[in-house]
Amino acid sequence: MKFNGIFSALLLGTLFFTSSVFAQDQEVMKLTGAAYEEDAISRYQAYDVFRADDGEPQVGIVFAPSQPLRNFRVLALTFKDANDSGIFFDEKEIYRAEELSVSRPLLVRLTFMGDIPNYGISYEGSDGKVHKFTVGESGMDGSLVLSPFN
Repeated sequence: MKFNGIFSALLLGTLFFTSSVFAQDQEVMKLTGAAYEEDAISRYQAYDVFRADDGEPQVGIVFAPSQPLRNFRVLALTFKDANDSGIFFDEKEIYRAEELSVSRPLLVRLTFMGDIPNYGISYEGSDGKVHKFTVGESGMDGSLVLSPFN
């Protein structure tokens, strides 16, 4: 499975696609190195593992950044609201690394619970800004999708 670059989100009951986010998602995928476990883990001899929940079926997501990511966090998300300004979640930090390094990726095992993302990541960019993304699966082809959120 691989990332298809389409940003999809539930907005007031309507599924919409935004091509303007496509390029940003491609950059985020390259930067974070996000991929399904079966597609990526064999490339690494050492990695950290975090199990986000005990649900089934478990999905493994590898985050192998192309450059160190400061203040990398895995977030449990609860949908709060969606409007013209974006999608909003309540967030709970469930994993934190001061730095996610290039030499030691992170394998996160989690369960996708439906159409609305229940997990996300965040990290501090080189500009000092915090960047946040939901982690989900495309309902169209099962590919991994990282989508920005507020």
